Amino acid sequence: MPQAEIGTGRGGRKALLATVAVIPLATAGATAGEFILPQAAARFLFEGGGKAGSGEAGFLGRIHMRDVTIPVASGASARVAAIDGRPTISFLKGGFALKGIELDLAMGKISVPQASVEEPNFGTDARAKTGDQADVTPLKRIERFAAKRVLAPEVTVSQLVAGSEQKTVYKNVALEDIASGRVARYSASGASFGLKLDIPNGEGAPKREEMNGSMGAMSGKDFDAAYLVRIYGEKAGPDDKEPKPLYGPISVKNIVLSHGTSHFSYDELRSSGLSVRMPTEPLLETLEKLQSFDLDTLPPAERQAFFKRVLSLADIIGKGDIEMLGLKTQISEEDDGGESKTIKLAIDKMAVQLEGHTFDGAMHGVFIGEGADYAKFSEASIRGFSWEPTMEALTKLAELNEEQLEDFPLTTLMPEFGTIRLKGLDIDMPGETATVPGSEAGEEEQGATGTDPAPSASDEALPDADPSNGADDLDAPLDEAPVDQATMPSVPERIRFTLDSYEVALTKPRNGIPTQVRIAYQDLSVPVPSDAKDEGSKALRQLGFDNLVFSSNVELAWDEPKENLVIKEISLSGKDMGSLSFSGIMGGVTTDFFSGDMTASQMALFGLTAREAKLKIEDKGIMAKGIKLYADENGLTEDSVRGILVMMTTAGLQQFASTQPKLQEAAMALSQFITKPGTFTLTVKAKDAAGISALELVGAAEHPALLLDKVDLGATAQ
Repeated sequence: MPQAEIGTGRGGRKALLATVAVIPLATAGATAGEFILPQAAARFLFEGGGKAGSGEAGFLGRIHMRDVTIPVASGASARVAAIDGRPTISFLKGGFALKGIELDLAMGKISVPQASVEEPNFGTDARAKTGDQADVTPLKRIERFAAKRVLAPEVTVSQLVAGSEQKTVYKNVALEDIASGRVARYSASGASFGLKLDIPNGEGAPKREEMNGSMGAMSGKDFDAAYLVRIYGEKAGPDDKEPKPLYGPISVKNIVLSHGTSHFSYDELRSSGLSVRMPTEPLLETLEKLQSFDLDTLPPAERQAFFKRVLSLADIIGKGDIEMLGLKTQISEEDDGGESKTIKLAIDKMAVQLEGHTFDGAMHGVFIGEGADYAKFSEASIRGFSWEPTMEALTKLAELNEEQLEDFPLTTLMPEFGTIRLKGLDIDMPGETATVPGSEAGEEEQGATGTDPAPSASDEALPDADPSNGADDLDAPLDEAPVDQATMPSVPERIRFTLDSYEVALTKPRNGIPTQVRIAYQDLSVPVPSDAKDEGSKALRQLGFDNLVFSSNVELAWDEPKENLVIKEISLSGKDMGSLSFSGIMGGVTTDFFSGDMTASQMALFGLTAREAKLKIEDKGIMAKGIKLYADENGLTEDSVRGILVMMTTAGLQQFASTQPKLQEAAMALSQFITKPGTFTLTVKAKDAAGISALELVGAAEHPALLLDKVDLGATAQ
């Protein structure tokens, strides 16, 4: 090299000499690799308790190992039939080819016929990070491994859970950018799986059934395998107070499951991720103890510890969600008569969100049907459901002895239900069986079911049989002939109705009892049958109602500072009919009502007081329809019928008001409302700020006039 540098203008000679100088350096490196790389590989393998049947290193650090065994965790191990390749060294990118990988884990078995690892890293930095100890834990082994990519054409996972066998085969599995126990991206082109489980037969006995299915493309991001190992094998430390991400966005498409003639599929299952909090005790240890405990034989102290351990499982969930799109289910089976029927279920979207002890869920576009029978709705959801109160109550319950349990308020175990909604409900289903005369098909059906069997030839030959067999009734007119109910055929009635929305809100619980309640439905539509036989339906048809459309609302809230129960609204309305609503305030509603103590609640009833009330009646056409119907049936004009009604009502009200002058204003307003229907409002307010006591109300049940001196009345008609 010095000679090359001395010569000037000799670029070709310098390049040649530099190239020649690389050869001994490479040879020395390879020679060193004959000794150094086997030692590094052996250290990585054996410091964790692993072993190999044979191993050698070749030129440029290539490694060849056979029959490799590495312990993964207690009672679990990984076996590799062959490892060929080299780690990344200096300017040479490494890579390994592995064959015959078998992992025996607590969760099941994993088998990988072959896999490749691109740019693996077993360098000194990774070993230094773990302390390079002789007792390398599974967590440290995972954290020290790094690679650009791991590819496997096929991965088989076999599991046995609660007596059910499951085998899943993934295709073209890829893990990318692996470092510090985290996988940045992972995917598979598809999978097939089989299930073997015991399903009760028609008599309740278990029957081994097989189900098969498949999945399409799968992809995910940010999976923290090291954190998962910590969750199963370690308990929370001082820095593990907040949840940490376990995995990020994930998507699985085209999930299909079939069983005989039944079919089940999802277009896609996806999630934006899941965060988990470290458990107070290792999760694997907790699960093992839960399976081994026998509650009947545990002493009280250990039984309490058992319940606390169970409750701790609910605290590990941080935040997560899952969406299931395009569910389609088709179940085919035979009925008792041997006829085939197919039940179809379709759901456009299901979504679940978890955050701590709260839960939100929704289903959209749900349809279930069989032939012409169906039920469907556009949305069903629950928002603000929380088991936080339940967890607090269970924690207290677990610390009580048997004597203390007798006085424990069980209402505190109730969760906060939040708000439940249902929208766009539409149902057309068979209902109860109705008896309809004159149908041959119905008679045949009855004979088949044995309700009224047809007479046999031997029955007709009986000597004691009446030869007339009811012939006395043959001369009667058809519509007057007696009908034997036992011989009338049966046909199913239909249940048909639609509902725009339904909502139940049970919020702000006190000792498990909601202090705010709202129950409402909007536009419940029920058809009035055109061929109905009952008088009520006939009258409705005559009034012009092909459908009855109702809406209702009940809304209550507890005002704790004033100890009032505020009745915001109790209402019922009908389309083209009218509405009736009530509101008011009830006093004396103390905390005893929400104590969970039944005795205290019953005693508190005597302290209730009525403070104010408001009644509102609104006409939206029902009076006009009634007047028209009465006029048509009696050959009168609508104006004459209305005049008669006003005259009779006014006379009656005036006579009643004459005996009770305080009712004069209310009587006049009601008379005005009947004369010109619109809105009638009546308000009642107690003169005493404390209200009218429950005992006074009971006493006024027989003599309502006794209350007139205790209240202020107001009435209007618009």
